[in-house]
Amino acid sequence: MKAFRKIFAAVTVLSLLALPAFAAGESKSADPAPEAMSGEAVTQQSVEDPERVMARVGDAEIKLKDVREVLGRLDPQRAAMYDNEMGHRAILEEMINMELFLILGRELEVEKDPGFAEMLESVREDIIRRFAIERVLKDVKVTSEDVAAYYEKNPEQFRIPESVRASHILVSGDVEMKKVQDDLKAGMSFEDAAKKYSTCPSKEQGGDLGFFSKGQMVPEFEEAAFALKTGDVSSEPVKTQFGLHLIKVAERKEASVRPLDEVKAEVREALENDRKGRAYQDELARLRQKHPVEITGEKKETAPEKEPASEEKPGEDKEEPKEEPKEEPKEQEKKN
Repeated sequence: MKAFRKIFAAVTVLSLLALPAFAAGESKSADPAPEAMSGEAVTQQSVEDPERVMARVGDAEIKLKDVREVLGRLDPQRAAMYDNEMGHRAILEEMINMELFLILGRELEVEKDPGFAEMLESVREDIIRRFAIERVLKDVKVTSEDVAAYYEKNPEQFRIPESVRASHILVSGDVEMKKVQDDLKAGMSFEDAAKKYSTCPSKEQGGDLGFFSKGQMVPEFEEAAFALKTGDVSSEPVKTQFGLHLIKVAERKEASVRPLDEVKAEVREALENDRKGRAYQDELARLRQKHPVEITGEKKETAPEKEPASEEKPGEDKEEPKEEPKEEPKEQEKKN
């Protein structure tokens, strides 16, 4: 419990304060913990032993595993900034600071302050809520069989469409295109011609557009590109809203399906999140059924309650036309 208290305090402060980021490779060292405050500060980290005492503050000990747990509870971006020697030292210093404030709080007898008990109860309630939610979600499990079954039933989600890697040369009109074609016939490479003539930003890469699948390019360009064989250049310019294109296909990838081993981690995570979400909502529905909830201060909608009475009148009007057609044929039959 004491370790949790230290970690919670340090995570809270690191998240709220604008502490500096420590990039790997910085050589500036943090100021040592004051001797009068900490009694002993251990500056050399032990990479192997999580029980290694990093610092002592009075009777309290801060171990390497405590520092690592603080790091693990930070959001990914901040954790990456602190995951180096200087960052670890900053976490240690902040944990020392929190222990010092704990000592100060006891010396000042803050537990006797009027608002202390109220705040303590609020924190206690938050912890109860967290544990209750964790209890609801703890039984949510996803097995390897569940992952495999989902993969088999939803192959379209893992399908990789056919794609081509193409380069192009874009010009505005026939005159410019004639120059391009003449240079290509004279032996200029497609890449050099793109750099010389193309008005597309891809000219810097020799016209290379990378891989693309159907639906990513304008229809005229897409149709021409996918009709070409690998290594071929379009025999005629392709006209689009952007101008005239010569297209060259460098590579082609046939449609495929991502293997299960490649996607099983993301499938498991998606299934877990989905099941946890449903378990959470189901439990809320059960709780609302068991413990009625009333939101005060809102006007109650009375209009829906009047609707049943008003619905009777249209119903009565509708009965008359239904009866008349039925009676007329009977009367005609009698006359006949």
